[in-house]
Amino acid sequence: MKENTKNVLAVLSAAFMSFVGILTETSLNVTFPTMMKQFGVGLDIIQWTTTGYLLAIAIIMICSSYLNERFTARQLFIVACVGFMIGSVISAVAPNFPILLLSRLISALGAGLSTPLMFNLVTEVMPREKWGVYMGIAGLVVAMAPTLGPAFGGITTFYLNWRWIFGFVTIFAIIVFVAGLFVVGKYHEQTKNSFDWLSFIVLAIAFITLTLGVNQISNGFANPLMWILLIVTAILIWLFVRLSKKSSKKLLDLAVFKQKAFVYGALAYFLLQFNNIGISFVLPNYIQIVGKQTSLVGGLILLPGSIIAGLLNPYFGSLYDKKGAKLPLYLGGFLMAISCLLFAIFGLNLTVMMIIIIYGIMMLGHRMSFSNTLAEALKVEKGASRADATAVCQTSQQLAGSVGTTILAAIMSIWPKKGAASYALATAQGSQAAFYFTLLMALIILISYWKMFKAEYISVKISYNTRRMMKFSER
Repeated sequence: MKENTKNVLAVLSAAFMSFVGILTETSLNVTFPTMMKQFGVGLDIIQWTTTGYLLAIAIIMICSSYLNERFTARQLFIVACVGFMIGSVISAVAPNFPILLLSRLISALGAGLSTPLMFNLVTEVMPREKWGVYMGIAGLVVAMAPTLGPAFGGITTFYLNWRWIFGFVTIFAIIVFVAGLFVVGKYHEQTKNSFDWLSFIVLAIAFITLTLGVNQISNGFANPLMWILLIVTAILIWLFVRLSKKSSKKLLDLAVFKQKAFVYGALAYFLLQFNNIGISFVLPNYIQIVGKQTSLVGGLILLPGSIIAGLLNPYFGSLYDKKGAKLPLYLGGFLMAISCLLFAIFGLNLTVMMIIIIYGIMMLGHRMSFSNTLAEALKVEKGASRADATAVCQTSQQLAGSVGTTILAAIMSIWPKKGAASYALATAQGSQAAFYFTLLMALIILISYWKMFKAEYISVKISYNTRRMMKFSER
């Protein structure tokens, strides 16, 4: 397998399509206060433009392994671009919140298809010894979306109108679509496996009930509806596992979970995105409601540290290739934990400069570990299992963003002390509680890395001993 210019451009085309999908997701976080006033809804409702979008992406990504086998990369790329552009045009002219939400679900085709396509292309058409570099390059393009998203949303909303966000991304998507048609092709033979519709529907409903159940946290832990939805989710996941084991049709090969190292890597990957999307939701709202700043400031505060960290993404991939996984993963996880701790300690009195610096530290940790965690998790899977492993990781990543936004929004709404002097103080108290929760997630990430490396060591040792025994028996 050799790298060539056309293959590199194909990966970048899928990456740029993912870029515009994520750009709209993160740019809308800054516009929430404005949209809440325009549509007359609260934060718990308006956040569904992000939560619902991410949930739809997660449901689409469930199918990515099957779609990778059934259709060509070119076909998937075309559907992703067209779906995103149609949804974005409707979003730009949406007269009310329900239409806006529906159009966001249509747009989810873009990132839902293009992100796993991008990572599948890296593992399929690029040399194994350069996965880290190309994961880093692809990750740089995608990482720049949440980097630029809040600033893009804040500037557009401040000087024009939030609807122009969708106009601009539609134009960008058209350019990517036209360019991609010349470079994205067919890279392997297609197989016409039967699709496991029953398992897909069961898992999709499980994702929906999970998100709805988590969203009920804002009504208190004594809320019976929350527990009913979570119990239904557990039952549906159990049913999905049973169906997958018996079905001969294709959806996800659960054999990928037999590798313990992959399980721990996928968990860390999930929690990295949970913290990333969750905190990028909290901070713009914090600085506008608590800090009394404009949407422009709300967008720009996340920009400096994110740009620096994003530009270093290819270097972090190269570091993984040259030094191995432990250095970037442990150091990245540690930086994320430190930043969450600082946010929590100063949560009631964060200034603009404090947010810029601490968020910059968090982004360095996230970028250092995010793509490299995926590369390390996929390393233990072989052959066709990598497409299933990629589908699991990319689905969990989007679900993490959806659940992360929902949980942190719920914590912000229920945690403030009763009788808070103002809405601003209540928001600050809720944000501080949310930051402590992300600190807990960061510590679990570090534990997951330790468990992953331990599982890899045991696996290698068993494999070595098995080979020795086989050679001995041959004598």
